[in-house]
Amino acid sequence: MGRRRSQQDFSARDYIVDVAKGRMRIRLKVCLALGVVVLCIGMGALVLYFVEDLDWIDSIYLSVMSITTVGYGDRAFKTLQGWLLPSVWLLFSMLMAARVFLYLAKARIDKRYKRIASEYT
Repeated sequence: MGRRRSQQDFSARDYIVDVAKGRMRIRLKVCLALGVVVLCIGMGALVLYFVEDLDWIDSIYLSVMSITTVGYGDRAFKTLQGWLLPSVWLLFSMLMAARVFLYLAKARIDKRYKRIASEYT
């Protein structure tokens, strides 16, 4: 049976960093990356609201559709600033969305490796 940790043994650093491996825990990486994606959606919606003169629902909708590269074609960027600003914003946002999927895949693979390793030990 495993020993339960007391309140004195608990450290926030242990929750954030895997001390044995010397790196940040994957759950925290996923949460941080998701937070950055949500921040990117918010920034894009804010820019679209003011630059493209869209209402809030349409600006959030266009922001999410652009980042996820769905692009139904019912909304588009119309002004010159609406073409220039999202080009940089979308590049960064799509890279952050890809990073979320990378961390989710890594978490799944790590979980599978732990299960397989526990079967053979």
